[in-house]
Amino acid sequence: MSTLEIRRENGKIYCPLTSSWHIETPEEKVRQEYIKNLVESYGYSLDQMAQEIKVTNSQRGQGQARADIVIWKSKNDKDAGKSAFIVVECKAENVRIREEDYYQGYNYASWAGASFFVTTNEKETKYFNVDKEYLPKELVEVVAIPTAEEALVDKKVKEILSKTKTFTRDDFTKMLRTCHNIIRNNDKLSPEAAFDEISKILFMKIRYERDKNGGEVFTLKKYQQLEADYERYTRPTLKKQGIDLPYMQILFNDTKDKFREDHLFDENDSIKIRQNSFEQILQKLQVYNLSDTQDDVKGIAFEQFLGTTFRGELGQFFTPRTIVNFMTHVLDPKEGETICDPTCGSGGFLIKAFEYVREQIEGEIKATKAALRSKIEGDHYEDLSEKEKLAINERIME
Repeated sequence: MSTLEIRRENGKIYCPLTSSWHIETPEEKVRQEYIKNLVESYGYSLDQMAQEIKVTNSQRGQGQARADIVIWKSKNDKDAGKSAFIVVECKAENVRIREEDYYQGYNYASWAGASFFVTTNEKETKYFNVDKEYLPKELVEVVAIPTAEEALVDKKVKEILSKTKTFTRDDFTKMLRTCHNIIRNNDKLSPEAAFDEISKILFMKIRYERDKNGGEVFTLKKYQQLEADYERYTRPTLKKQGIDLPYMQILFNDTKDKFREDHLFDENDSIKIRQNSFEQILQKLQVYNLSDTQDDVKGIAFEQFLGTTFRGELGQFFTPRTIVNFMTHVLDPKEGETICDPTCGSGGFLIKAFEYVREQIEGEIKATKAALRSKIEGDHYEDLSEKEKLAINERIME
């Protein structure tokens, strides 16, 4: 696939979709990084994309907005004025995407006639199925968007649109129990040993999807493709060096290296389940993209799973989340303070404390940024032309 270089100069960033230099605001930075990702990871060309396109609610004849990035299935579709295929809404990296942002961006995508809506702040990216006939009562999250090649195959697009990612604690808990039963039936391991094996696979999946910035899900099919390449090209070479390991163990070794500083796994730990168990669990997990799933959702699901599976055997008990939330607000932790939980379990208190402090920091940054921006740019900055904005920016840089 093609590559795209991001050009920067004196506080400005080059926007290839407009063939012009824009001020490198945090949001513009995220937009240009995501355009680069669309080109390099998905194979879309610049001539089938556009940025800051005005979209209007044609059904009601009112409502107008600018879509950050719009993608058509092909350059011909774009030139012919056909409906968009994907609409992307970008937020600055330090801006947490709120639920109302999802609905607002979804409406932009619906107005543009798109099939997919994406929202990203670089740290977190989510993909949604756009049903253009109805206003959303509930957003339907999907696991990915098509590549440029897949976009031209209707059957493939429908398949991706059908891979929903309604990640709830109940769904995830049920899935964990199903995985536990697979190991119990196939490998006859104890509950705690089965839990260890599931954890290994979860971390392998998380590592892969994070490395892909959430743009690709670690599915059974992907694993089998990688395994086939390993068996054909790499394993024969390793055998000559006296190393003969199945691919699932190679992946786990890579994962141990990735999380080495976190001390999650023992140095000599290995996968202790059969190949067919491993593949069955991957197949159950493939409806989820774990790269951008809130850690707290996974923690809650683990607590529920552990509570029903181990209680009475290992004596695992967890503080209800309502109590965790209440105690955190009473403690009112601040940046720079040390927070310790000697019996952390799944880390519920620590995660909540981290989120609490992060929200405080984000609020302070937002207030400081707004005050500084108003002082430098004045109250009517957004009404200025891009040329006038660049002139102000150049004076600041001087």
